[in-house]
Amino acid sequence: MRQGPGSHERIAARFGTAAHRYDSHAGLQRDVAAQLAERIAKLPLPAYPRILEIGCGTGALSAELARRIGPARWLVTDISADMLAMAQRRLDLPGESRFAIMNGEHPEAGLGQFDLVCSSMAVQWFGDLDAGLARLAGMLAPGGWLAVATLAADTFQEWRAAHAAHGVDPAVAGYPRLRDIGTALPACRRTVEGEHRRQRHAGAMAFLRELRAIGADTPPAAARPLPAGTFRRVLETFEQMGASVTYHLAYGTWQRPSAPRGVFVTGTDTGIGKTLVSAVLAHAWNADYWKPLQTGVASEPDDSGTVAALSGLPDSRIHPPHAVLQAPLSPWAAALEEGAHVDLDAIVPPSTDAPLVVEGAGGLLVPINDQAMMIDLIARLGLPVVLVARSALGTLNHTLLSLEALRARGIPVAGVVMSGERSPGNRTGIEQFGKVRVLAEIPLLPRVDAHAVEELARAMPGFEAVLAQMAAPTPAR
Repeated sequence: MRQGPGSHERIAARFGTAAHRYDSHAGLQRDVAAQLAERIAKLPLPAYPRILEIGCGTGALSAELARRIGPARWLVTDISADMLAMAQRRLDLPGESRFAIMNGEHPEAGLGQFDLVCSSMAVQWFGDLDAGLARLAGMLAPGGWLAVATLAADTFQEWRAAHAAHGVDPAVAGYPRLRDIGTALPACRRTVEGEHRRQRHAGAMAFLRELRAIGADTPPAAARPLPAGTFRRVLETFEQMGASVTYHLAYGTWQRPSAPRGVFVTGTDTGIGKTLVSAVLAHAWNADYWKPLQTGVASEPDDSGTVAALSGLPDSRIHPPHAVLQAPLSPWAAALEEGAHVDLDAIVPPSTDAPLVVEGAGGLLVPINDQAMMIDLIARLGLPVVLVARSALGTLNHTLLSLEALRARGIPVAGVVMSGERSPGNRTGIEQFGKVRVLAEIPLLPRVDAHAVEELARAMPGFEAVLAQMAAPTPAR
């Protein structure tokens, strides 16, 4: 029985109480886990995939997956410490495995990206299903899969009918229709299929005991118990109807699109030359250009127009921003001034066959909204980074900190572009201590125009050469 928002502590406590008897009463849950695992095994997962399971229970889904896909890097989670402990004792997963207590509707930040995020019969407990699924989809690596089994609209229809016969609320929240599940996940390829299963019970109390035995009898927080006489009549009606219940099962998969070929241009500071570097790269690589978040248009020219003028790209190669904000502030602060909100999950890269140069706003830790920063957008897009850094004194600290932040998230770095008066010592320091290549040094220019960009582009290595350099050792200096 489904919960509303704010009930995860009660859900965790209820499932913890039921952990010791769960396996002996969870036949349907085991069958559904096996069905979901069979569907997942047909997905084109990479060898040794990174897998996150949400709501593992006592481990049925992970056990079924291990038999079908073999070694993986597993992160197995549940909201209940007791359930998680039982799963950890039961499972001997091939590969590398970790177990963690986690509220799957609001997963922890910084866990990295996964090739598969999966959950069997757990996400129906989310207060907002689509918002929770969108957060999980945001943890996928490019090309990764989200796969869940959950409950849909016709579930418990007999129990509802028995209550409706007496004009009372069954204290069971409505489940979504198949066509409405996970429709808000941006740019993900979606497949949702349904199955009806009917289970007969010895009587009304036997049905309730089964729910209690698996921890699924927690009523919504606002629900009020029925008067004893009314409740007895509901039970009698349910038994007269056959004491059977329908489970409407939904099996859903969503695939995050593979990352486009390209780079994300960010900087160690604001006003550091990201737009000039983006124009040079776009011209050198004959690439498309996209700035997802544009701020400051009330007082400065927009960067898309600047890149178009400097690079010589036609309008069709300059993709419009996801959001344009007036104030010369971070996207978060600028949106607050306008009463707007930037939704990270809704930022989807344009479709193109050309390399794509994406320009950020500000530096890595500039906030996008009250929860996400620019580095979260970079991780979501899955592109290697070109980091623009000043050449002057102080750049080593700023640049090495930025590189450390990127690598802590597992974000690849294509290289650094230094901006300003050349400094051989700082270049050596960045390459040696940052374990990265300096792709170019752009001096102070007497004039920034299309001719200057063309001259700089001639010295820029080709796109494929830059990506090849990422796999080669950094030269010692």
